[in-house]
Amino acid sequence: AELGAELFVRSTRRITPTEAGRAFYVHCESLLDEVKGRLEAAQTEINDRSKGIGGSLSVLADSHFSTSFVCHVLRLFLDRYPEICYRIDVAGAEGSPRMEQVDCYICAKPPDHPNLVGKQLGRLTHSLYASQRYVEAHGMPATLDELAHHKAVVLSAQDQDVEYRLRSCTDSCLLRPRLIVATNDYWTMKTLCIEGFGIALLPDFFTRPEVDNGSLRLVLPGWQPEPTRVYCAFQKQSYMGRKLRAFVDLMEESFESMGRFNSYVGSDLGASGRATS
Repeated sequence: AELGAELFVRSTRRITPTEAGRAFYVHCESLLDEVKGRLEAAQTEINDRSKGIGGSLSVLADSHFSTSFVCHVLRLFLDRYPEICYRIDVAGAEGSPRMEQVDCYICAKPPDHPNLVGKQLGRLTHSLYASQRYVEAHGMPATLDELAHHKAVVLSAQDQDVEYRLRSCTDSCLLRPRLIVATNDYWTMKTLCIEGFGIALLPDFFTRPEVDNGSLRLVLPGWQPEPTRVYCAFQKQSYMGRKLRAFVDLMEESFESMGRFNSYVGSDLGASGRATS
């Protein structure tokens, strides 16, 4: 009566939904999902208020954020909330959980998922790097034209063409690197760069330890791509809880000092070909 439409056709043996009834059913499903989400959020908040912050926290992270950033934020968070049990998984690894199975996901691009919120934590800068071994063997490019002839280690998906838009204070240039090795993992990419396979475009926070110990050198300082965004993605209703909200806030506070967290150092030891971490 309130809708002004007939929702069912009744007979002596069955009830069949009309077209209006089927459309109304779809909306009812969405309403029930929202009610369920709000009830879960209310329950989380009530539990947080009555018991303090405890329970468990599960985090999914892209590989180069896992040991270099997330585990250090977890350590800081554990100091504040020692009653929480933590789990961290690397995205894309065998057996890694789905987005709906974790509290949050630290990533460069939030997945397309219903009711998902992507909160920006900050922006990452990238630069070109080469190992001392590579420079001794092939020289250091002094211009973009010279760079185009050097070997490159690139991050890419399978069969994906790679190109970089590099910018300086006054100009920009589209670079198509001379591909030698491609990988879909930043840790592998950095290792290949340290071992002298070629020049690589890497996050600056990720390479700070190797630059400090001389394993990697900056190539063409002043030429960089646009900074990329880093997000923490989570279900909208989950953010109502104090626990996740406090963790996300701590990650945001810690983002600017990310470079100081990374202590896993790869070393180029010349002909020995050994690496330490």
